[in-house]
Amino acid sequence: MRKLFILAIALSINIVAFAQRVIHTRATDINSINNSGFIFGQNNSNARITAVGDTLVLSNIPAADTPLVIYSAGISDSGYLTGTDIYGDQGFAERYDINGSDSSVIVIGVVALFNGTVSPSSAKTITFNAWNVGAPLVVSATFEYSGFPGTGIDSLVVPITQLGIGTATDTIKTFLFPNFTPDTVQSSFFVGYTINYNFATLNGDTLGLACSTNGTRTSAVYDTTTYTDSVVNSTGTADSAIYVLDTVVNVQNTTQWSDYSWHDNYTDNDSLFNVLAIYPIVYINSATGIKGVTRKDLTFFGNYPNPAVNSTNIKFSLLHNASVTIQIMDMKGGVIGTINNTNLSIGEHIIPVNTSGMPSGDYLYFIHTSGGDGIASKMTVLR
Repeated sequence: MRKLFILAIALSINIVAFAQRVIHTRATDINSINNSGFIFGQNNSNARITAVGDTLVLSNIPAADTPLVIYSAGISDSGYLTGTDIYGDQGFAERYDINGSDSSVIVIGVVALFNGTVSPSSAKTITFNAWNVGAPLVVSATFEYSGFPGTGIDSLVVPITQLGIGTATDTIKTFLFPNFTPDTVQSSFFVGYTINYNFATLNGDTLGLACSTNGTRTSAVYDTTTYTDSVVNSTGTADSAIYVLDTVVNVQNTTQWSDYSWHDNYTDNDSLFNVLAIYPIVYINSATGIKGVTRKDLTFFGNYPNPAVNSTNIKFSLLHNASVTIQIMDMKGGVIGTINNTNLSIGEHIIPVNTSGMPSGDYLYFIHTSGGDGIASKMTVLR
């Protein structure tokens, strides 16, 4: 026990020292975090000043507007942690987990909400991506990260003028990958975007990905596992067991810095503990057998029957009580129907959808919760 205690103390010191070193480097522009969890940047000579204020400021969206309660417009033009900023961050990604060994999930696109200021004549682009999770990043014998974006699954280049950033209300948009028939995803994956830019020459174009309030993420930061080993002494007998504490950082969302290296947003990017407003559009071949795709409090199982004739059932489960909205959309993302479900309880839910009045064809539907979780999928209607 003494060895375990000493090792645990050493590990704790190492983690804290590592996080503080990086946070100090990244957080020089943070002025305060108020009791509502909103993060504010301070005006300084390095920050690009726009017509409406410091680009490093995040502000609140009224609850009536969206369940994603922090965004990066209104009194600011871009995202300090999720978009074009003085640090030159190049990418942002959110992790989704497939439960069990399931080979029926295909990632066919993304749904995203951006804020900022974009000129109608801008020629700038961003690239939406889906990535497999890379190998764990080992920091020491007892400390590692669970994995960052690795090999690409698919990608799509989009002009920033098509992100739904407007002068009044920014809108959530859907983006379909051009090749959504590759190998199915069989494990966890990331969805996100990358952008190349020069902060000094943005020329009025700024953008940031919406996110939930800091502190609303519910997944554990660390997994700790104790391994038991024994050693043989000089007499040929086993000494008492040696306990080794191994800590893994659960990378839920991540930022790609200007050097193109990925960093966990909680442990080494300003202690950001939230979720990003970017969601995968998945296609599930066998909704009745899938074990689910999970992010935070929402696990999605697909819809059945699919194809549908007169009706279909959308199945999901909740880890906490929440209100859930389901938007039925055409393949371009235009909303053609909305189903509101208030105060749903913990556990599995099956929501029937009447498709009798829908013409034959493919449709998208987007599920999002009052906690900021979401996922989208594709269904087919036959006549």
